[in-house]
Amino acid sequence: MKHTLAKTIFCVSTFYSLSFFSQTDKTVVAFSKSIEQEKKSEYSSAIESILALNDSSSYEINARLGWLYYKAGIKKKSIHYYERAISIMPNAIEPRYGFGFPAYQLEDFQSLINQDKKILEIDPNNKVINGNLGSLYYYNKDYKNAIPYLEKVVSLYPFDYDNNLLLGWANLKLGKNSEAESYFNTVLMYSPKDASANEGLTAIKAMTNNQKLLLNLTKSYELSEKSDYKGAIALLKEVYDKSSYILNLRLGWLSYLAGQQIESSGYYKIASELKPNAIEPKLGITYPLAALGNKNDLKATYESILAIDPNNTYVHYNIGLLDYEKKDYQAALNRFEKIVKLYPCDTDGLLMLAWSNYYLGKTSEARALYNKVLCLSPNNASALLGIGLQPIDQIKKKTGF
Repeated sequence: MKHTLAKTIFCVSTFYSLSFFSQTDKTVVAFSKSIEQEKKSEYSSAIESILALNDSSSYEINARLGWLYYKAGIKKKSIHYYERAISIMPNAIEPRYGFGFPAYQLEDFQSLINQDKKILEIDPNNKVINGNLGSLYYYNKDYKNAIPYLEKVVSLYPFDYDNNLLLGWANLKLGKNSEAESYFNTVLMYSPKDASANEGLTAIKAMTNNQKLLLNLTKSYELSEKSDYKGAIALLKEVYDKSSYILNLRLGWLSYLAGQQIESSGYYKIASELKPNAIEPKLGITYPLAALGNKNDLKATYESILAIDPNNTYVHYNIGLLDYEKKDYQAALNRFEKIVKLYPCDTDGLLMLAWSNYYLGKTSEARALYNKVLCLSPNNASALLGIGLQPIDQIKKKTGF
């Protein structure tokens, strides 16, 4: 998982060769070698490099072997190691994600569904897994069971393309034509020329009553693709309806791109008022708030998302960065720990957890985390910098801070 907001960048004055650690941490070296072999599609060799560590109790080793056996096409072995990783860290989400790849290829859909449901026990608002379960039931023609999972995603992300489209078709298959029409029209507002949504509307012989809206939306998308954001905004204002969630959401984004941050915030606020439980307008408003430098409102908005989706690691990460910038390292550490608990191999979370520990004077904990980062991202500049620094108490004595 990669976080899309800007990551903290550390200046590196000295570069270290990975061979520096070969005598102190053979795990780092083995993982580095394995990753290089994987890049060359030498999966058998990559597997042997990890097996040579002869450690069956390590979560990271079992998770790595699960992935490598999957890449090598040895699906049952892949499942075996992912199951071991799950048994070691039953509250971690990522090995259950990994399990899904070989299970899907083996068409073991029941096991895949079982693992996805386990993930939802840990993280009920997980967008990907709710969408996956909805898709699995849909393509198995179990439309009744598909709908609740798809609706869960759309309740949190009302403008999501894939889940709105599947909801349209699932409702259509169940004879719920008015519901299907609503979802297909939402898809057309996102992608005005979408063939599947138009096919669905044709099938129920019901087209939208507002052709002007779709025409302007189509033209608006065309202008935005040419970076004519003000022109795109003008077209939507011609058909603006304050009660339209989608128009307010779209105008919020276009206004942000046009540099109109106050207007952008206003549209996102209206969208949030229209759908209080929706996450996407709350995420949207963070962009103009960040551009305006309004960090208090930015953090409050992130917290409002967590009130709906407590395991949203994207939000925990960005709150952690805000706390870290204020040098509230304990608060930052708590956020990054939350991420690493759910995604133990997330390099961004591990790295920031390492630096938070470092500035709290917990240098041994920090060093262990830097080494984990190097296992997953060999020659990571920030991890190399951190692992080469003096203990923080010594630096404080020298600098006086």
